[in-house]
Amino acid sequence: MIPALINTTFLTDDEARALYAGGDAAHDFDHVWRVTTLAMRIAQHEGADVTVVRLAALLHDVPVETVGMEGDGADAGGQTAKRRRAAHHLAAADYARDLLLDRGLGTEQVTNVVHSIEAHRFRDQSVQPQTIEAQCLYDADKLDSIGAIGIGRAFAYAGAHGSRLWHEPWSAVPPIAAKPSGGDYTPVHEYVYKLRRILATLHTESARRIGAERHRFMIVFFDQLDAEMQGRS
Repeated sequence: MIPALINTTFLTDDEARALYAGGDAAHDFDHVWRVTTLAMRIAQHEGADVTVVRLAALLHDVPVETVGMEGDGADAGGQTAKRRRAAHHLAAADYARDLLLDRGLGTEQVTNVVHSIEAHRFRDQSVQPQTIEAQCLYDADKLDSIGAIGIGRAFAYAGAHGSRLWHEPWSAVPPIAAKPSGGDYTPVHEYVYKLRRILATLHTESARRIGAERHRFMIVFFDQLDAEMQGRS
């Protein structure tokens, strides 16, 4: 629920929802709304500008189709689509800047929203969250990548992209330099290469408390998954 004092003039929930009509199951408005409500909760605990956090969260994953990055389609290996996804945070930040300046949000707040979006990715560490608002968005977005919902998103993404669900236990996953690709990249690999590393990257105390419980759940889940897949349970 949005606190009563939050100004929604610059972007309403319905307007934000419409931006994500083309999002996939792992990056649709359901994801964005979870991140937004959690980011605002963290922001309130941490004394951050909740308006900035809300706007950054609502706009952080705007689909590439919305911001004009359609390109010429994917090649045989899907590399074009992957490159667009890898740069989506920068395109979303540019989109947010233009939208919010046009709607009259103050320059300082717009700059903070843009920075927050640019700094929210786990796989691009070139821009680190420098403001408490950026840290709130990063933490909320990463929390939505772990725990039960994070596991669900990993399997939804795998299913949508033709990946196998499992083919080796997490303890046998090779080093990242030798990570599999295509259909052999499973949610187990995503757990090893990303999900289990997220807790250590969280910035705020509020997020770390939430993250610790979600992290523990993932350990239990992937141990059980390996046991069942190998007929040990």
